[in-house]
Amino acid sequence: MPALGQQRTAAAPTTPIVAKSTYHPDNSHSETVVDKSTNELTESTFNSAGALVSKKHYLLNERGLPTQGHIYDGRGNLVARSQVYFDEYGRAKEMRSFNLQGQCYQQVIYEYGSDGKAKQPKVINVDPRAAPSIKPGVIDFTQSTPAPGMAAAQQGGAAQQVQPAPEPPKKKSFFGRLFGGKDKK
Repeated sequence: MPALGQQRTAAAPTTPIVAKSTYHPDNSHSETVVDKSTNELTESTFNSAGALVSKKHYLLNERGLPTQGHIYDGRGNLVARSQVYFDEYGRAKEMRSFNLQGQCYQQVIYEYGSDGKAKQPKVINVDPRAAPSIKPGVIDFTQSTPAPGMAAAQQGGAAQQVQPAPEPPKKKSFFGRLFGGKDKK
């Protein structure tokens, strides 16, 4: 029984939060916090001096696996996004990270053995600047466009119309050649 003047408070419900720290060989470390009540994972990475280098925030599915996330620099600026793709058994098969221009710069491929155990993931880093720049084009159907062969050519700063090649003269029809009639046009 509580003493006189003390109130008994209801025990706060425990929040299913799991946290862990991972120390890396270069003296940096990461702190990972998983909040199962909101299905979110936050990973903060600090350099050897203790300064925040990056922060990753992922949404988790019902199995506790990351599905998508945002990656921030040490100042809290959004620098990338990531998306996780799953196989027919609900296992992660690929994670792609995209820069803010939508270009994929990293792929992590997950593979599983015949026994179902996960193999070592394969990480593929891509330089998006080296990739071909294929971008969707815009077609404006409200403007009239020149017919093929009538495109404007730039020459010496002035636009010129390219004239189509002249058509060959029409031949006489079969009956015209047979009976000596007029040219068919």
